[in-house]
Amino acid sequence: MSKAWVRAGFGVLSIGVLVALSGCAVAVSDEELFEQARGVYMDYRSAAADVQVEILDGEWAVYDYGDTPDSCDEDGYSFRFGRTTPAGWRIDGTPSEAADQLAGWLHENGWSEIKKRTYGEGIADVLVEATKPEAHVGRLTVDYSPGQVQDSATITVISTCEPGGSRTIRDLRRPGYPEDKATLEKKPAEEHPLAEPSFGYTVDGKRRFW
Repeated sequence: MSKAWVRAGFGVLSIGVLVALSGCAVAVSDEELFEQARGVYMDYRSAAADVQVEILDGEWAVYDYGDTPDSCDEDGYSFRFGRTTPAGWRIDGTPSEAADQLAGWLHENGWSEIKKRTYGEGIADVLVEATKPEAHVGRLTVDYSPGQVQDSATITVISTCEPGGSRTIRDLRRPGYPEDKATLEKKPAEEHPLAEPSFGYTVDGKRRFW
């Protein structure tokens, strides 16, 4: 499975990047804000997918799809993504060894502020944290959790906080709302990291692919 969809996010970033680099508060239209947000989303999803494949090149359980903007700072938005390994998955080695291997891979692939830590005495989980601002990843957390019957790896990714109203982006993700309350297509319960991600919905409530 290829990740051909990744490049789709890059072209829409030009306006937002220019605004950010200028350091000026340049007014953008709602449509421009939406395109900027879509680009941020595609970038951070691509970075997350790379990490997932390094851990497990297979289906992951979805607990936070990742395309709903949250508010951050005074007037900004960010995205949050969450996946966990499927039932029956096992860590290759100990949690500490798996964390060391992932930390090394992250370092080799341009991630920074890489940290390995635990929750404390009596808890066997081992966490790896990192960031990659150039891919719009504000924080990556991978939690390796051992168990008697099965193990798990849970990945949580929060994008960088970007300027713009989260409410505006939420509204534009769902055309016609609230006048048209079309039933929304459900997001997948499981998904491969390289599956094409959707962002928002069409007027008739279908997941929107770009």
